[in-house]
Amino acid sequence: MTSFHGMLQKSAIALCSLGCLSLSSGGLIAATPPAQPEEAVTPEEIVTPEEIVTPATTSDEFPALQRLFSTFAPEVQATINACLEQGKVNLAAGANPDGSILCADGRPYPAVAYADYIETVSNILVASSLVGFRTVTTTNPGVSPEMVAMFLSRPDGRSFLQQAIETAIARSSLLPTNPPGSTAVLTDEIMARLLPTLQNPNSLGTLLGTADQYSQVVSTFCTAPGLSVDEAQALVPDLSPIQLYAICVEESGAADEALQMLGQ
Repeated sequence: MTSFHGMLQKSAIALCSLGCLSLSSGGLIAATPPAQPEEAVTPEEIVTPEEIVTPATTSDEFPALQRLFSTFAPEVQATINACLEQGKVNLAAGANPDGSILCADGRPYPAVAYADYIETVSNILVASSLVGFRTVTTTNPGVSPEMVAMFLSRPDGRSFLQQAIETAIARSSLLPTNPPGSTAVLTDEIMARLLPTLQNPNSLGTLLGTADQYSQVVSTFCTAPGLSVDEAQALVPDLSPIQLYAICVEESGAADEALQMLGQ
């Protein structure tokens, strides 16, 4: 019988694919596979983070994500593409004195604030992952939000998730490897945003808001030229930025496309 651990290993959605594609580096990364809560995980079932990373793909092979990125507001696209020609963003350096980001080649990038870059990239990657988990839990009878939450309530579950995220980001080429440290910074930010939702079994069910909220976000935030996050939240104040991005991911069909690519 296929274990819960193995099922999510094979079917969970890409965590970093959106960020990778936005920087034209590609990469389809499987999210973390929780273990069956009521059964001990045997050594044969334990999978290292390196083993759950799928072969790289390109935006041409993953058109839903390519379309999705083009619908975001210009300022969102500009933020994600910051330092693209300067070696990508050096998150490990922290913010410059004026609050802006520093590129890997040592040059400042005053057009984008460090806090804005961290928030935007983290929220998009978390939204992508959550839509994937939601898709998996609604299409696989053997996987439930409660099982995911139980797994992540354990230290080994959280450690596995963190290691998988860090491996995924490192392999995606989303951030520079030299100077080192940026991957760890983004991993911590993603974990801080991802865990509260996955540890609450009810959160995946409300991830996409109500039918009216979903429709409103699609027509304003997920349709080019999209509204900014602040403008969209003014229209639907009950939704978080992560929920806004999650609705766009869902509407794009990227979750289904990625699962098909993973053979699910």
